[in-house]
Amino acid sequence: MARAELNALLDKASTWESARGPDEDLYQRYGLDELTDEQLEAELERRHRARAAAKAKVNAAPRVRRQQAADRGPGRPPVARTPPRRPSPEDEVRRAYAALEVPVGSSFETVRKSYRALMRKYHPDHHSGSPEKQKTATELTQKLTEAYELLERRLRR
Repeated sequence: MARAELNALLDKASTWESARGPDEDLYQRYGLDELTDEQLEAELERRHRARAAAKAKVNAAPRVRRQQAADRGPGRPPVARTPPRRPSPEDEVRRAYAALEVPVGSSFETVRKSYRALMRKYHPDHHSGSPEKQKTATELTQKLTEAYELLERRLRR
């Protein structure tokens, strides 16, 4: 921690020009020239404890929730949580339009043109040089195909 603080102070000092030595400038600029070595050590220790306490407080939040659940007792039901919302069919259609990069409500011809252009761009055969890129391209083309098929079913009724 002291090293990080020292590096931060040194970075600030490098931008501040002065005729005196770099340590002198830092001490005077931040009012540290009046502190003794013991006071400086005490200040660094105080800052270290304050940061550790803040970190412990952040890490204690999940433990508090677990403790509250345990305090309810064995016969008490857990706190009811709302289940995640299932996407509606309209949400799926909007996502399909977004995946194919066309405005919602576009005609089937526009959807088809966009699908073909995106497939030419992201087809896995064009990215065969790298296994990671090919895998990503395969996943993307599968999502594009699913989106296209959904819109095709909807628009060709």
